[in-house]
Amino acid sequence: MKLALLGADDESLEFVEQELLHGSHQLVAAFDSAAFAAPLREIAPQVSLNEDWESLLLGTRADLVIIGRGQAKLTDATGIADSERRGEQLRKLAQAGVPLLVFVPACEAIVGFEIEMIRRDTGAEITPYIPDQGDLTRILKLVHDGEASAIGKIEQLTFDRQMEPRFRPNVLAQFARDVALIRQFVGRIAKVTASGPPTPAGRDPLGPKVQSLPSLANLSVHLQGERDFSARWAVGPVLNQRGATLTLVGSAGRAVIEMPEPAQIWTFEIFGRQNEQWRQTVEHEETSYLPAEQEQVPKSHPESDAWLNACRDQEVAEAVDRSLARGRTIELFGEEHTEEDSFKGVMAVGGCLLLSMALLVVFVATVVEGLRLPLRDWLIWKYWPIYLLVPVVVFLLLQLLQFAVKRDDASMRRLIQGGGPGN
Repeated sequence: MKLALLGADDESLEFVEQELLHGSHQLVAAFDSAAFAAPLREIAPQVSLNEDWESLLLGTRADLVIIGRGQAKLTDATGIADSERRGEQLRKLAQAGVPLLVFVPACEAIVGFEIEMIRRDTGAEITPYIPDQGDLTRILKLVHDGEASAIGKIEQLTFDRQMEPRFRPNVLAQFARDVALIRQFVGRIAKVTASGPPTPAGRDPLGPKVQSLPSLANLSVHLQGERDFSARWAVGPVLNQRGATLTLVGSAGRAVIEMPEPAQIWTFEIFGRQNEQWRQTVEHEETSYLPAEQEQVPKSHPESDAWLNACRDQEVAEAVDRSLARGRTIELFGEEHTEEDSFKGVMAVGGCLLLSMALLVVFVATVVEGLRLPLRDWLIWKYWPIYLLVPVVVFLLLQLLQFAVKRDDASMRRLIQGGGPGN
């Protein structure tokens, strides 16, 4: 399989190196990766290094594009911020239907939802890459079994992350990834309550926004999902080893998962009813994201939720600062973002604006006619009802656009899969 790398960083570079060593893959090109030119040449001497990333839109240069979290750092030369550049790259690649493996978080949640709408429209394969998502089948069974499980009904989940450095970007990126794991236990996150450094005494949470964002070195976040128990995520300094500890507290015991880094050994412990104990140490192997042999990347179903879930995880991470600034719980409604809903939203705003303008015109006309102002004798004024009627008719005709651009999803999927309209 021919691979291309867009935005190299330490993590994506290590991933590519492992895939080249253990799979029949070839790294053919790298873009926005000038800072990693030397190591890229070492692992793939034949790799092409240039900044013409738009050549990937043809879909012939690589079978899969790996989107790392590295930045181009071309803001001074192009006048475009790195985040905007990455968002535009993801949009265009999704529109072209290029298969993507994306290291998350890759962009803001609002941009991710926009890309999700494009993905559903084009049927593009977008796979979010989240490391350390091992097999949790036995632990998840404790949640599903409820009171009948070895530790009874689950009452609380705690997730303690030990990491360095604990700068804001590092903490928020790690939190977004850990939410993906927590979500497997509690379901879709509905409420986020964050706590960090104490706010200055007497500060009004509804007052002006602070100029400097608070430190997240000791961030603690309470999460509420679809299930009837809460979750708490906290970050702290590294005491013994980098990694995380996930604890499920039940009515009759608790279960603990130790997830050290970079060691690939996970420890599962259950302390259950009547002093029942179970301990297992397993070699953790991450899910393979690429096929072992050189073959076509399988197309995902347009209704796949993998990328949508990654966007919602990023939305949870972005709610942290809002919760800290307002000092309260932030609710997430998890709406489905579709082109039809976006169209209705635009039309609703346009309708409100048109209604306001119509009321203003009627008010002015009432004043002019009621006071018999000289303006009523102007020829152009005599046609004011037409000026009011034409925008209303145009607005009503615009409502028909949703039927003109509506696509047959089944036919579109057949075309994307290469079946042709007649198959």
